[in-house]
Amino acid sequence: MAETRKAYKRRLEEGFFKDFVKEPIIDIGVGRIDTYDGADPLTPDCDTWDKDNGNAELMEGVKDNSYKTVYTSHLIEHLNDPITAIRNWFRILKKGGYLIICAPDRDSYERKKELPSKWNADHKFFLTLDKSEPPNTFSLIGLIKDALGEKNSFAIIEQRTINTCTNMDKPEEHGNGEYQIEVIIKKM
Repeated sequence: MAETRKAYKRRLEEGFFKDFVKEPIIDIGVGRIDTYDGADPLTPDCDTWDKDNGNAELMEGVKDNSYKTVYTSHLIEHLNDPITAIRNWFRILKKGGYLIICAPDRDSYERKKELPSKWNADHKFFLTLDKSEPPNTFSLIGLIKDALGEKNSFAIIEQRTINTCTNMDKPEEHGNGEYQIEVIIKKM
């Protein structure tokens, strides 16, 4: 749950908050506020959404075009229907706003190609930025394009894999840095 915290300094230095984080903000899958390892919101003043609020795939009760920033970190790999989730995250995004999806990169986090995850038994699939290898690995860019298709006007502003782990040569150890895919989508 500390993935947002791990990325904070890098994002601050890169101008991420200035460029892509606009109020109102919702952080989906932030973790329960009342648990020690839970909430690690993108900003202190953002709205948060987790299991206690409802299904993150459906975002029921959240009005269309409600947020300028919709952020989710290390959640999508836990979902049964990531396509529906992306569609609904985009639905609640205002025109001109940013949907930011972060997920663990299979090659820097798992360092293997077959389920189950060695680090989290709840992972339903693995992700890479742009390469699908069914049945276990999907491209995050591919999922986004499948979800938003031609019906929505959007631009992928940024797409990259960030790996700051210094223990990549030790696959038996959990990654000790950032090991994530970060995609920023603008609603046109």
